[in-house]
Order: sequence, then structure tokens, then C-alpha cells
Amino acid sequence: MRLQDLTVEVRDRTLTRIGLIRPEDLSLELEDTFNNVGTWKLTLDSEHPLADELRLPGSGLIITGPGEVLMSGPVTSSEYAATPEDRHGSIAFEGVADSVVLSDMLAWPQPDNPDVTTQAVGHDERTGPAETLMHAYVNANCGPGAPAPRRRAGLVMGADDARGPVISKSARFPSLGELLTGIAAVAALGFRVVQRGNRLTFETFQVTDRTREVRLDVLAGTLAGQRVSVATPGATRVIVAGQGEQEDRTFLPVDNTASVEAEGDWGRRIEKFVDQRNTNDAAELRQAGDELLADEGFTKTAVQAVPVEDSSMEFGVDWGLGDRVTVVAGGQELTAPVTGLIIKAGSDGFKAGALLGDPTGFNPNAVTAKRAQSTENRVSALERNAEGGGSDPVMSLMGAW
Repeated sequence: MRLQDLTVEVRDRTLTRIGLIRPEDLSLELEDTFNNVGTWKLTLDSEHPLADELRLPGSGLIITGPGEVLMSGPVTSSEYAATPEDRHGSIAFEGVADSVVLSDMLAWPQPDNPDVTTQAVGHDERTGPAETLMHAYVNANCGPGAPAPRRRAGLVMGADDARGPVISKSARFPSLGELLTGIAAVAALGFRVVQRGNRLTFETFQVTDRTREVRLDVLAGTLAGQRVSVATPGATRVIVAGQGEQEDRTFLPVDNTASVEAEGDWGRRIEKFVDQRNTNDAAELRQAGDELLADEGFTKTAVQAVPVEDSSMEFGVDWGLGDRVTVVAGGQELTAPVTGLIIKAGSDGFKAGALLGDPTGFNPNAVTAKRAQSTENRVSALERNAEGGGSDPVMSLMGAW
């Protein structure tokens, strides 16, 4: 990907494109994350003709790469600064990806009832292919099928190809993003919200295994630089607790091939407990265990990779977010999913980088934040389900180039 492949447009609150920012005016940083909310930062001269448009509430950017929208999303803040050397000053705009709507909204027990004080059921229980469940929860809570007060203006649903295993899921006020992440993890699916035309579209896609055709290696000339970290799994055996009390409570042990192999490799049996007291359904209990193992039940590999500009395997074209690729480090072959993307464009040139595998692999602060978020999610789930509910169990990217 090169600077000339990048197009940055300004939109207003109605999602109408207002104008294009020329490459010579760009000072842009973009950090995207797989199945999470990406961020962007743009700095403009205060006298730039589009600066005032971006200062209006609801405005945003549409950032397009080679043939594909990389990210779109609203402004969240702006900051003006001036110095004696720059008396007119500049404005730094910060924003997020449109996928933020999935973290803004909760999955209600009875989403077709917009009155939270009269929810007639305890959980929104659904069974079906994983991809179909993802679309159903989004559509019912903020999509075209949601009640008018909770419907996100301009949001439409993308294609649903009913991919993934048939699973059961119940929702009681988790964030939509949290709910979707759990479902996607066991189905090898990705999701995002992005602007297409003048609409926001909720999209799902299959993660692609490109480990055979995409081999990233500094010695082979496909990477300009790399850092690789390998670490123990977070869990190899999960105990999922269903309904009941004390010795009468239901417990289901869950493991899988990858977690057992990682256990053998490291010589450590790592157990974790999941409180899923909203159900005694064996399939739903196993789903909770599978979700945790999909996130933690394998040898953690983290890679910071800077692709070369003239690589025959171009990032953003031949491989991208969510894809599983091969990285050769010190003569050892490792496979990992692409979990992060960074783009920096400015007066000092254009740089692109990727993060593969565990996004916390190089940042101790990110590890702490991830653990804190996991704890917060579990406590929140217990609070939501105090009368018998359940628990459904991000990202620091590269700072140096």
C-alpha cells in the first residue's frame, strides 16, 4: 500500500461526502483492529477549507485504500493549538471507526420493546448459524429491525450467508460488540460497520487461511522489519458452571485440540472458571467454554511486521485484517491471524505496519488493560444476571517503526 493508494474524504452528520483532503495536506494516523473499534487521528491547518466542517458534531472521515474502504467513522474530539512559529495554528481531530455503534449499544432481553422498564423476558435467546445470530442481534437492537428510538440512522444490514456452526446464545444487556466477539471467535468470522455509499453497513466475513501463499520473512525480502513474541496460553481447560447451588450445581469441563496441544507443549495445565448461571443447556455451556478457549486456549504468538513497499504480497490487497498468515522468524515458521493495522501518512512519508496474533504481546500495559476489561465484563455479566443470568467473557499496536 502506498500514499497514492490512500483517499481521505470528509463527511457530514448525514453521511454525505463534503470534500477530499489532498495528499500533500495529510497528517493522518490510523489504527484498526480485528473485530474491535479502530481509531484515527488527522491534523489540519486551521485555515484548511474542510477544518470547519470537521469541527461540526456528527462529521467524520471515509478512508479508502486500494479498492476498499479501510475505515470510516465519526470525529470524537478536536483540539486547536497555535505557536509563535505557527500563528494560525492547527487542529488535531480524533475519531473512531463506525463499528463504535456496536460498543455504544446493548443487546436487550426484549429488543422489540423500547421500554426498558417493561421487558417481558429475562434473555433474548436465539439459535442458528453463527453469522445469522450476529446479524439478528444487530438488526434487532440497532438495525432496521429495531424500534425507532434505538434504531441507528443510516445503518443497513450486509449479506448473511449463514456461515459458522449452529449455536445457541442468550443476551441480557451485554454490549453488542462483546456479544458479537464471542460468537465470531468460535466461527472464524470477522465483522465491522463501514460506510458504503451514503449508508453504514454491518458486514460479516469469513477469516481466510493464507498461510500457504503469504509467507512473511525479512530474509526473503517480504518484510522490512519484524518482532516476534511467543508465550504460554491463557487457559487450556475451562470449567463452565451452570445453574444450581453448591454440590447440586452443574459443571461442564471444556477443552479442544489446540488447548490440549498447547498444554502438552508447555507442560502446564491452566484451568479457568466461567460462571454461566443463566442456563443449564449443555450446548450453551459448551459455547461459553469454546469462546474463552478461542481467545486464550493456544500458544500466544505476537508479531509486529512492517511490509516492504514493493512486496509481491501487498498488505491490504493480498492479505488483510483477520487473515491467517505465516511468519518466518529465526528459521522457525509461525502462523497467526492479522489482528491490527497501522497507517501513518504525513510530511515525512507513508508507513504501514501490521500486528499479528496476540495484540498484547509487546505491551505490558495492554496485558493489564486486557485483564481488567475481562474482569469488568465478567462482573458486569453477573450484575446483569443477578437473578439467574450468565457471563460472556484490546489493543495496543506498534508505537515504533
